[in-house]
Amino acid sequence: MKKRTIAGIIIIIVLLLLGGLYWLGYLRFENYVPSFTTNPGDSSSDTSPTTQGSPKLTIDSMRGRLNKISVVIKNVGDADATSVDWSVAVTGGFLKRIDSLSTGTISTLTEESTATVITDRIPIGIGRLQITVTVEYPGGEPVTQTARGFKLFFFVVGVRI
Repeated sequence: MKKRTIAGIIIIIVLLLLGGLYWLGYLRFENYVPSFTTNPGDSSSDTSPTTQGSPKLTIDSMRGRLNKISVVIKNVGDADATSVDWSVAVTGGFLKRIDSLSTGTISTLTEESTATVITDRIPIGIGRLQITVTVEYPGGEPVTQTARGFKLFFFVVGVRI
């Protein structure tokens, strides 16, 4: 093989690798400077200061499953949260054909505890998804977290915040 052909193949492989790392969230750009992370799902959704004796909800992680998405909701506050309403909206796909909304209520979420919620079935499809999770309790500010993922027929893969 010629040297140019080998160099071209190496450049394409490196670009595909970097693109995959960026899409999965392991490579980020801050002020045009690339940086790598070992945990792309780390996030804190609500950065407002808490008052003593009040619940504070965060969306800890989101994961794709077989035709569903699971979301871990965590109470990091100093009090129990009651009647926690959650909703997960999924939109996107090829020709924007996927449009799903799942809602529910968690009766009590004690302090420093987590609850895992799972969406209803997401329609079969192919393409990028936008996942918006909203969590709120009476008297508190709603917490919203948006993630991206990819729907490949029955599977939801590459969900990242």
